[in-house]
Amino acid sequence: MNKMKSYLFTAIFLLGCTTIFAQKAKVTSAISNMNEGKLDKALQEINETIDPANKKAEKTINWSGAWQAKGEILEAISKSKDDKIKKLSPNPVEEAYNSYMKAIELDEKGNNPILKMKMINFLGTLSNSAVQAYQAENYDKATGYFEKILSLEGSKLLKADFKIDTAIMFNTGLAAASSKQYEKAIKYFKECAKYGYQGGGSYAQIIRSYQMMGDTAQAISTMKEAILKYPNEQNIQVQLINYYITHGQSNEALDYLDKAIEKESTNSSFHLAKGVCLDKLNRQDDAIKSYLKAIELKVDNPDAYYNISVIYVNRGVKQFEIANGVPTNEQARYEAEKNKADDQFRKAVPYLENALKYKPEEIDWKNQLKNLYYRLKMMDKYEALNK
Repeated sequence: MNKMKSYLFTAIFLLGCTTIFAQKAKVTSAISNMNEGKLDKALQEINETIDPANKKAEKTINWSGAWQAKGEILEAISKSKDDKIKKLSPNPVEEAYNSYMKAIELDEKGNNPILKMKMINFLGTLSNSAVQAYQAENYDKATGYFEKILSLEGSKLLKADFKIDTAIMFNTGLAAASSKQYEKAIKYFKECAKYGYQGGGSYAQIIRSYQMMGDTAQAISTMKEAILKYPNEQNIQVQLINYYITHGQSNEALDYLDKAIEKESTNSSFHLAKGVCLDKLNRQDDAIKSYLKAIELKVDNPDAYYNISVIYVNRGVKQFEIANGVPTNEQARYEAEKNKADDQFRKAVPYLENALKYKPEEIDWKNQLKNLYYRLKMMDKYEALNK
């Protein structure tokens, strides 16, 4: 009786082994069919070995090798040019990724050299897919592929070989920002900034993302942080300066302009911007000095010429108001005050002429110059400008 039980046990054991071997043989068969280009048959076979509804798949459904094989087959499908084969999976690259990640999860030793080689090769497939999606302006999909690269590189199988892939992080941020996933973009750009990738370039992307979100406070805070870390990053300095100028914070703008000029004293734009700030702070004499410095560094600087002309015109207008306040019975005093106004208008003329010389398309400037000519009885120039 005991012998019969022993035989029965052995028979059941052998039957179990036969089932396992049969399923593993099916995995081998699926790979063979893949290598022969029979991808439809290969996919059908491999799916049977990991189908939870298939009782025969109980032993292979948790076998790393089966999931690796499915990943290989799906990756091959993703590269096929045959329309019939392409229809076998709606998104073979993503399915391949999921299969490979399952294979890594089930790899008990965690250092399968064949699986590792397959994963490194698959990184190329993911990268190509990400680039193609980005070029096709499918930014959501591109973001997903780039994130899968980072996830695979950080898996237990590959993390020792791939430390910090800042280039892929940056690309992930770009794709996320392009798909308006600004918070996600900021997360990746901040990682890049932490490791100094692209210098101030990563900060510039963070700033832009905050701006697109309408978070001005965080954008300004990031600009200041970037300037401290990269004091020579001119673009970020200019952004911050422009923000302060456009928001009427001229004193704050001046602080950063002075720092910028310290490092780059020959930059005409910085001196022009400083003139604008000083002008808004009613420091017109200092503003003129800055505008003249801007012109000295860049002769064809229409805005600097124009801004100087405006200062003199405004002074002339104020002086003319004084003249108008003189009692009508004091004609001599009126003429003296009016002449002072005309002196200011005359000072404006050459600057406005130069402004128009370098920017002739400005109709408003032309009309202002015509008014000055007429007022100052410079009729030859007035007639010439009317032609």
